[in-house]
Amino acid sequence: MNYSLSNWMAVGLYRILMTLIYGIFRVAGLFYPVEGLNERFGFYPASELKKLSDEPRIWLHAASAGEVNAIAPFCEAFRKVRPQVQIILTVTSRTGKKLAQEKGTADAVFFAPLDMGPCVKRAFKAFKPKVYLVAETEFWPRILLFAAQSKIPTLLLNGRISDKSFPVYSWFKSLFTPALNGFSHCFVQTMDDLKKLRALGVPEKKVSIVGQLKHDLSPPDAMAVQKFKETLSLLRKDILFTFGSVRTGEDDLLIPLVPDLLKLSPDVKILLAPRHLKNIQLVQEKLKKIGVSSTLRSQMGIQTIPERVIILDTMGELAQSYAFSRAAFVGGTLVPIGGHNLMEPALATVPVCFGPYTNNLPEAAEVLVQSGGGFKLQDVSQLLECFRRFLDEDFAKNAGKNAHESVLSMRGATEKTVQGVLNWWPSEA
Repeated sequence: MNYSLSNWMAVGLYRILMTLIYGIFRVAGLFYPVEGLNERFGFYPASELKKLSDEPRIWLHAASAGEVNAIAPFCEAFRKVRPQVQIILTVTSRTGKKLAQEKGTADAVFFAPLDMGPCVKRAFKAFKPKVYLVAETEFWPRILLFAAQSKIPTLLLNGRISDKSFPVYSWFKSLFTPALNGFSHCFVQTMDDLKKLRALGVPEKKVSIVGQLKHDLSPPDAMAVQKFKETLSLLRKDILFTFGSVRTGEDDLLIPLVPDLLKLSPDVKILLAPRHLKNIQLVQEKLKKIGVSSTLRSQMGIQTIPERVIILDTMGELAQSYAFSRAAFVGGTLVPIGGHNLMEPALATVPVCFGPYTNNLPEAAEVLVQSGGGFKLQDVSQLLECFRRFLDEDFAKNAGKNAHESVLSMRGATEKTVQGVLNWWPSEA
């Protein structure tokens, strides 16, 4: 593709900006130690790289915990067809790195390099990838352009462009059009994502709609679920309602309902899982202000009798909580975030409640509602009555079954994505 003068000017200005940021990070690193700073400069520990074999390597980049969870089905499936391939995963957050290491998602996990020439070149030299894969919306211009110039197949997996970020990409189209055309092919979630990429200058022949990888996640291990349930000291008669991925601002809408939810039945218990662990203490304080005592998950053992409200302050256990819940509420939907993974509780055969903001996953929301397994609330005040209906165990089980069937109807993205990557796999690798 031939780029215009505005394209080259935008790329040039971006390089200057990233060079300034690089200098700031360099100076700041002399005075304030930052975890993984050397890795962000492209200096990766030789001791970790030596653990990798000389077999062909994939470099897969994901932003944080959400993207790490999303690409897990792909990594597992790709290993089955190409077990010799080494997967190197880079992330931008500490939570993402910790989760990836705990899940064993890849053969090695590092922080991603800063998006500037020297850092990018050092990373490609260290990793020696045969293919570079990008998860969801990680469009870093210098990396994409360098991979394209180096003739390394570069693929977008589980691609999406949110309504919130699209105007930003459009505004800086002169920069992002060359970068996005660095992709060899883009595997996206929906037709809407395809249309947005086309509007940003990506040819339609470079884009395929394959669906959402998160729909192909496996349910949590039954033994792990039972152990987690015992840790929470839940009884057979207890009715657990789980609030997952609750965002800042959303907690102010949900927490005032907690006393009324607990009044629905003496057997009702609530597990509240903030999206970000940094908000745990604040959520606990907000509950205390309205006279509700709570217990942190991390402080619990088998012999501990919890309060009726439990705050999940650990990583990687939300799916287990969903698995023995009577019903679930999924966050990011009462505030204009766009929604988090609605299909995670549905996968565990649990009915799903959510607010009106589902623009990140409109198809999943629609399928759930149409099946009778999802319950879309126009206002938070409807949640109390919605959960009241789930006191009827038969009603909840039937709704959960419908939710699970919704998941099954939307699976298949992993298989299509794996085949797509294999189609671009270098013949000599």
